[in-house]
Order: sequence, then C-alpha cells, then structure tokens
Amino acid sequence: MANTLRILSICIITLIAFIYGFNIFLTKQVNDLVYAPKGIDIHTFEQGQVNVVAAPWYNLVLSGQHLIYNNDIAYIVINVTADSVITTSASDLVLATLLAPINIIILLLLALAVSWLVSLRFKNKIENQRLDFLNNQFIELLSGLNIAINSHHTKRTQLEQLQNNFQSLSTYITNYTRETEVSIYQDKLTHLIDRHAYIEHLAKQLRIAEVNKFSCALLFIDLDGFKQVNDSFGHSFGDDVLIQVASRLSSVLRHHKISSISPISQLEQNLARLGGDEFSIFINLKDNKGKALEVAQNVLHEIERDFVLGNKLIKISASIGIAVYPDSAATPQALLQMADVAMYRAKTDGRGIFKVYSPEMGKKIRRYHYLLEEMRLAISSNSFHLSFQPIVHVDDCAIDYFEALVRWEHPVEGFITPDEFIPIAEESNLILELGDWIMLESCRQMSAWYNAGMNKVSISVNLSGVQLKHYDIYEWVMEKLAKTGLPAKALMLEITESTLIKASNKIIESLEKLRGEGITIAIDDFGTGFSSLSTLADLPIDVIKLDKLFVSQANDNLKYNEIMHSVSELGRKLGLKIVAEGVEELAQFELVKSMGINCVQGYLVSHPESSVNVGHKVLQDNINFVSVTGTGVWNIQQPL
Repeated sequence: MANTLRILSICIITLIAFIYGFNIFLTKQVNDLVYAPKGIDIHTFEQGQVNVVAAPWYNLVLSGQHLIYNNDIAYIVINVTADSVITTSASDLVLATLLAPINIIILLLLALAVSWLVSLRFKNKIENQRLDFLNNQFIELLSGLNIAINSHHTKRTQLEQLQNNFQSLSTYITNYTRETEVSIYQDKLTHLIDRHAYIEHLAKQLRIAEVNKFSCALLFIDLDGFKQVNDSFGHSFGDDVLIQVASRLSSVLRHHKISSISPISQLEQNLARLGGDEFSIFINLKDNKGKALEVAQNVLHEIERDFVLGNKLIKISASIGIAVYPDSAATPQALLQMADVAMYRAKTDGRGIFKVYSPEMGKKIRRYHYLLEEMRLAISSNSFHLSFQPIVHVDDCAIDYFEALVRWEHPVEGFITPDEFIPIAEESNLILELGDWIMLESCRQMSAWYNAGMNKVSISVNLSGVQLKHYDIYEWVMEKLAKTGLPAKALMLEITESTLIKASNKIIESLEKLRGEGITIAIDDFGTGFSSLSTLADLPIDVIKLDKLFVSQANDNLKYNEIMHSVSELGRKLGLKIVAEGVEELAQFELVKSMGINCVQGYLVSHPESSVNVGHKVLQDNINFVSVTGTGVWNIQQPL
C-alpha cells in the first residue's frame, strides 16, 4: 500500500509540474500572437458585443488568461483595442501548444521518467521481497545453529539486516573452524599441536623451502629422567612437568623469533608434542645457518632449570636430535625419523646433550630396528635357548649354583651376543616377554635337576630394571615357582648395582618378601655403580658379585687389589657371600682364593653349557656323589 501511494504521489506531482510548464508555454504563445498569428485563426469582436472574463481558478491550463465565450466557444483574448477585442479559439491554441515539438519532447521525457520510476519501484519491491526471503532463511539457519540474532535495531533496512545476519554466520563459521581445528589437532594436556598437525605443517614448509632453495632444521626433544618422575611422584606430577616443558619451549620460540601462529586455529605451528615426553621444534634456516644449534642449546638450558611441583623441586634434562633439510632427509616423516636417530645417539652418548644426524647414525638405527623385529619373531618361534654357567666354591670346586644365560642363534646372523640384543629388549620392553620365558624355563630346568638330586644347588636368573618396574615382582616370581614346583631356596635373583640403588621402596619391600620365602638376592656387577656403604647395608641382598674388571686388573694394579681385599672383608663383616666374576686364569683363581672370596665364576671354571652337557658332567658320571652331597664337583680345566 505504501509503495502504491508513493507511485501515485510521484504521478500527481509530475502531472502538476507538466501543467504548470504547459501554462507557461501557453502564455508565451498568447504573447507571441500579439505580433504574429503563426497559422492560428484570429477572431475579432467589437467591444460592446462581448464580455471579457478571467479564466476560472480550477482551469490550471488557462490560468492567468482572459476569455470570451461566444456560442459556447471559449476564446482566449490576445489583445484589446478601443473598438475591438482580438481573440483565438482556446481549443485551437491549446492544441497548437500541445503539439509543439518541444512539448512533445517534454511529454515523452516525462512519460519515460514516470515509467522508469514505476519500474524502479517495482524492482525495489521485488528486491525487498527477495531480501525478506533471504533474511527469513538466514534467521532459520541462525536459529538452527543456536546463533543469537541481533534484533535491537528495528529501523534497519532489509539489506542492513541481511548484512548483519551474514556477518553473524561468517563469525560463527570462523569460530567453528578454529574450534574444530583446535579440537582435532591440539594436544589436550600441553595445548600444543599434535604429531598429525605438525607433519602437515612440515610438509607445507618443506615445499616452500624446496621452491626457495633454503634449509630447515628439526629438533627432536626427549626428556631424560621423566619416567622416574612418573614412577616416584605419580602421573599427575608427570603431567605438570610436561605442561611446564611446553611453556618453556614456547618461550624459546618467542626468544629466537621462530614462532609461527596458525591464522585459523591460532596455535603455534613450529612446536609440537609428538607423544609421551617427546617434543619437536621446526626452524627455518633461511637467514641463519647456525640457528638450530643456538635453539638446541637454549632448550637444554631451559629444561635443566628446576621444575617446581608443589613443595618439591624436580630436576630432569633433555636429549636432542637435530636433522637438517635437505641434507638429512627430504620428507617430514623421514626428517622426524633422522632427528629421532640423532636423539637416540645423544642419549647413548651421555644424555643432556644434542647431536646432529649423520649417515653413520642411520646404520646403527637400521641395525637396531632390524634386531628388534627379529627378536619379536624369535620370541614367537621360541628361537632363544638357555645356557648354564656354574659358580663353584674356591676350596673344592663344588657347585654352588648355576647362572642361567639366554642365548640367540640367528638363522642368518649366527650367534648374536647378549650385549647387543639385551639392551634393545630392555628399551623396547620386549624384555618382559623374553624375561618371562627365561624365568619359567630356568625354574623348570632347575626343578628337574633338583628332583634328580642337586638339592643343594640353586639357579640364578638376572632381572632387569624394566621387569622390576612393570611387575609385582613378588607375585610374579612366586607364580613361576608354583608352576614349576621349584623350592624357593633353589632360586637366586641377580640385580645390577645400578638398578638396585635406584629401586623404589615398593620394589625393596617386594625383594624383602622374596628373601623371607627363602629366595637369594644377589647384587651383580658390584663396583661399577655408585652405591655407598650405607646404601649397601640397607639393600635386601645375600650375595655380592664382584665385577670382572677388578679380577682382571688385580694382579697388575695395586688399587684394584686393595678394593678386592676390602670387598672380601666387607662381605665377611656383613655376612654376605662374595663371588668373583670373570676368572679366566689360574693366577686369578689363586689370588681370589687367597683373599678369602667364597666363589668364582668365569671361563677358567667353565664356559656356559647346555642343559644336556650339565646333566652329563654332573649327574650321569657322579650320581652317587650328588645323591649324598646334594651337589656336584665341576673340574677346572687348567690351560696348557
């Protein structure tokens, strides 16, 4: 209705304007006729015969003119003299004026203007209907997405409302996209990006580096001692450490101006938590080739600072591996792998340092992964076997116990030494599965020998620190004894000095319980760790195994000789049995014997033997002696 009134008003105003203009032109025509008729009939009336009157007010076309009516015909007065009145037909003059070219042009222009205005109003009406439809659609969409609609400004036009609704939707989409990326790619604990998002970022950066021909570096950061924090204080403390580490690494990026914030998620892209206690930093080396080393040094310094957790101070360090694009690798996954290799080298070389990847490191890691996979196959196919090395008394060479030693005869590689595969098994936790088999098989074999008469002999099994942490060691050992029927007194557990001194109170308590059952506990490789005498007195041990380093050096080095004397004396005072490892020469045997050390182990006595050979040597030839004494004699083969 409002639009119709607007159009009607425009038409009326246009008509009035036309009539007003027409009247002006008509008046001009009348004035011009005073001087020249211009083809219009002129009528003359005598003064006394006619009556001159003004045009009525409502006749807008003839407004301002004087008229004479004769025989119902209106005449417009052109001129008046003393005797006559000169006129012309009003209808003729109006028609002549109307048909004048200028009036026709004006009329057409007015008609065009009116039609344009009408069509414009019609288009506006259609557009408003469309805008109204779109606004309604937007409102439904925004309502469906639970987006608040700003309806405070009631005087907004349809277009302004549409713009406002579009802005609301655009803001929602931007926020939703950011929240989605954060939800998918952000590590929930540290709020850094995760491995997947980091690899995507690396792929983009490496493409840029390839096009612009510059280098990049990748830092692979692994925390040293983090597992001990978790084991000692609990996972909540460990989580706090990871959060603080993430914060410190972020500050390193800001300090070195290598930060890269995602425009969508607003997350730092050059720093990621890869998983567990592993982090990574990406560095563009376009302007500074030595930037990676500077950042690595700064990271080490930041991680070595004390971590404050409640009322506790925690100290850890980090090992860092550095891989450089394109020298080390050309893809994100390969670059991460090479940096991981370099990090592993940093750990093996002392921890708390960084190493840059070199091809030589790659050979070692390939060997590592090769043996790891082969070990998995060997465990599943029972390809490991046990050998048994006797430990004898120095006085009569009577067998005190056998140490069970795992051996691996690879079908292609041949004999692979325990020094090579045991560390891999411990690092990968395969030692849990392998150690389970070793313990069960050792107890089964000793149970058979025990039942055959060797009831004064025990079997010694080495335990890893990994097993102590992952198992309830008391329940685990007692289960194996129950399965095999081996008496507890026939089992000895050997634990390295370095493992024992770091053992938790819970582990110490479990070992004490095992001793209470009759199981013997031995401290292996004694002298290579850092235990003090006070610590040694508190440990639940029965046997000290003196490391072969002392035996091999004692005849040539007075200090080592004195240490052996001191350990022997210490053993007597603490009531501990002392075993000398690595006795390979008769002179070493005699030296050990002279020091009052109880037992010896080494190649002079015997190499590790198969269970069949042990049976032949001890049981088959000396069955009567074994049945009486409960043990056997192992004859020492003196070198020629």
